[in-house]
Amino acid sequence: MPFNQGVKKLIVIDKSTGKHRPCVMCGKTYPLPDAVHIIDQKEWKKASPKGHDSKDNGIPLCPNCHRVFDEVLKPFLHRALIKYGCQNLPQGWSKSNKMTISEQDLGLEE
Repeated sequence: MPFNQGVKKLIVIDKSTGKHRPCVMCGKTYPLPDAVHIIDQKEWKKASPKGHDSKDNGIPLCPNCHRVFDEVLKPFLHRALIKYGCQNLPQGWSKSNKMTISEQDLGLEE
């Protein structure tokens, strides 16, 4: 679920300059970075009274880095933090939250 427009603006617009912030991973400003949740909505609700739509739960990422963040970095960080004994990590980080075509039952076989 996307951020509400007010929170999204706090995440992607620099208040001091009024300009769009660059992607925090690659530094690019085009395509325009969007506000991305760090922790998924259902897990944030359990962990914080602020709710998942807080600006504290968002970073500006371009579309390419957003995909890398969700599919590579979150699972990598989850594994590394588990190895170092961290607990109560977001379960959504344990694997990519994207479903590939091979994981779907398309019902093509009879």
